[in-house]
Amino acid sequence: MESSRKQRWQQLISMIEPGFKRMLVISVALHLLVPILYYTPLFPQAKIDKPPVYRVNLVNKIVENPQAGRPEAVVVKKKPKVKPKPKVKPKVKVKPKPKLKPKVKPKVKPKPVPVKAKPVVSQVQKNKQLSTIEKMKAKLEREAAAEAQKQKIEALKAALAADSKIDSPVKDAPVGMLDGTGDEAGISAIAAVREFIQQQWSFSEYQAFGSPEAEVKLVYNQVGTMLHYTFVTKSGNDQFDKSLIRAIVKSKQLPQDLPRAMDFEIIFNLKDMLDQ
Repeated sequence: MESSRKQRWQQLISMIEPGFKRMLVISVALHLLVPILYYTPLFPQAKIDKPPVYRVNLVNKIVENPQAGRPEAVVVKKKPKVKPKPKVKPKVKVKPKPKLKPKVKPKVKPKPVPVKAKPVVSQVQKNKQLSTIEKMKAKLEREAAAEAQKQKIEALKAALAADSKIDSPVKDAPVGMLDGTGDEAGISAIAAVREFIQQQWSFSEYQAFGSPEAEVKLVYNQVGTMLHYTFVTKSGNDQFDKSLIRAIVKSKQLPQDLPRAMDFEIIFNLKDMLDQ
């Protein structure tokens, strides 16, 4: 029985081509090698250095061409030199002159003043007077609204000055941007807008996985009022996008004017925002 099995096995082996074993070994080796080559990069990938995450002091002036410096630096105001007071010479006492009795003038009877008749005011004149009064009221209302807006901006500045206490790692550094090439002492508009929105933003890192990132286009007028915003690309995380919308709505009014009407495309990354 066993001899018959051996004979059949030998017949089967003799039927197989001589190079079959070699091809089988090569096939197995290729199946193992392909995934190794797929998941192992042939050349090491160079690390992309992201720009550094830095804080911006919003008390600093927003300029169009910031100089090289630190955006979180504080402008040190020089104390004005106090001039010494001039010496005052002692006053010389002057003897008072004797008072003279005033001369009594004779009483003069007042002349009767003729009473003029009141002019008759026509309806057209009354309408003109009412129109003038309405214009004055509208002007006063505009002035009151402008004053209220000014006070609101001043209150924002005061709040930022109280809350934005940022220590610069470089002492006595000039106010500017790390990549600034201009000649103006101040911060860039896009850095100020990004920082202001991030200060209004609140989000827990436990609400999102990975590092969601969204790009938003914002349009502001010269006095720092937001006109509208749109998402260029959403992050794909609904909670993160909603938190950005809440922060943007709170940032409708910047704490100071812009150099001109401007629009920005800003990328908000969860990891960078949490690092700040």
